[in-house]
Amino acid sequence: MQFSNSNTTKWNGRPERRSYNYDYQSRHDINRRNKRNKSGISLAKILRFIGHALQRLFVVLKYRLSRLEIGRIRLPWFQLTVAAILIYLIFQRDLQFQIHMNAPGQQTSARTESTAAGTGMDLSRSLVADKKEAVTPPPAPVEEKDPFEPVVGDSDAELAAKSYIRRFRQVAAAEMKKFDIPASIKMGQALLESHAGKSRLAVKLNNHFGIKCFSRSCAKGHCTNFPDDHHKDFFRKYESAWAGWRAHSEFLTKGSYKDLQKHGLDYKAWAKGLSEIGYATDPNYADKLINIIEKYQLHRLDRP
Repeated sequence: MQFSNSNTTKWNGRPERRSYNYDYQSRHDINRRNKRNKSGISLAKILRFIGHALQRLFVVLKYRLSRLEIGRIRLPWFQLTVAAILIYLIFQRDLQFQIHMNAPGQQTSARTESTAAGTGMDLSRSLVADKKEAVTPPPAPVEEKDPFEPVVGDSDAELAAKSYIRRFRQVAAAEMKKFDIPASIKMGQALLESHAGKSRLAVKLNNHFGIKCFSRSCAKGHCTNFPDDHHKDFFRKYESAWAGWRAHSEFLTKGSYKDLQKHGLDYKAWAKGLSEIGYATDPNYADKLINIIEKYQLHRLDRP
């Protein structure tokens, strides 16, 4: 009998030939076990394990309940079985839903989609805001038009009246501040009495308000009488138009006219008060004065 150093010899001295099928099967089993170990625990295995555990638990409970002496009361085994199956199915569906929701890929994609959606919404909002700011600029302040400036379509009388108002508007404002007489009343009376500065008294005597002279002893140049006037009608003569405006203001702060200051800036009350006191002999004097004030918007001169 011969011995050999090889591990594949038999006692009879003949070498043993390894089986090819045996070696291939061994390697295959090893690879399969390795793959099974690498794959880890799958969802199906977890569900099967839970299902087997519930079945065992159901059998144990059934056995325990069958040994209890509950009298003649019979337990509804069929209903309990159906309820257990439903609970198992619901638990299995919830578990699958949770596993799918917690998957890393889905979470990443959901976060990516939400981030993209938020970025898109922010970008669209910023674009819309920029567009609105570009399309709708802040409105420019509208300048109030001067009502005393000439416009197309004005008649000669209206052009003369507006020219007179622009000439004496500062004088009227100064007299109102000093004597508390509405500038609208002063300007309206001047327009009515002097025909916008074109009357004979305004041109030759600087008397824009038709103020008469009642003095019995007048110095030379104090007053005058025109040939076509009544022999008792003498009108004051002033060195300048401004002097005539000041004399009129002083005239309205004396006697019964002083009480008109209680009306403040109410030009209608002033006009009616002047007519009632007897400032003019025309019974329609108040209406004419109010119409002139409203036509040319002279009440704007009363603003501080």
